[in-house]
Amino acid sequence: MARRKNRKDAHPVGYVLIADGDTEKWYVELVKDYYGLKVKIQPELSCGSITDQYELVKESIAKGYEHVFWMIDFDCVLKENKETKSANSVLQSFKSCYQKAKSRKEWEDKLTIIVNNPCLEYWFYLHMNPRSTKYFGTYKELLPELRKFQIDDNLFGKYNKSKKDFKSCPNLFEKLLPYMQKIDHKLLKSFDIEACQQESVSEMPKLFETLEKGMHSGLKE
Repeated sequence: MARRKNRKDAHPVGYVLIADGDTEKWYVELVKDYYGLKVKIQPELSCGSITDQYELVKESIAKGYEHVFWMIDFDCVLKENKETKSANSVLQSFKSCYQKAKSRKEWEDKLTIIVNNPCLEYWFYLHMNPRSTKYFGTYKELLPELRKFQIDDNLFGKYNKSKKDFKSCPNLFEKLLPYMQKIDHKLLKSFDIEACQQESVSEMPKLFETLEKGMHSGLKE
């Protein structure tokens, strides 16, 4: 596919990923390299609260990127919510930011919100169990299932110790790709705030649907 010609306007070309977890950044880097796409991974360091992430989403859209992905691990929201001194303050902040972002009509074609409940690793679990309805409240609850497929802390740890050298680690995306191709995305549920503490869900298909459009429109390296 031909490269897009350089433009003289100030708008950046490509995608931005807003995610606060190392595994999300690693996984999207692997996807980016596999397809040869232009994806800027933001922030390079932890961006903190959901409110901070929402502000970064706004900034990225204002800068004119082709598309912004906001990827959220919901178990982190619930964990922070339990640890805060103000009852349900973190959960309320999440609901407020989530609903504001979803309701902004001018962002419909610019932003994709991807919620994984409990976490991104649930997406990996679905590669092997696409019809599963089992609820996992935390990553720790999910870990025994991941270990059955040789996906565990040891794999992630190799990346976390050398964040800038993810290519030296096992290629998780390529490892799972044959299984992902067998997933019927129509069977996967969307995130529902009201049911978020009763059902697990991954919205990762949204990432690949948008990236596929980008490949056809010339957003390749």
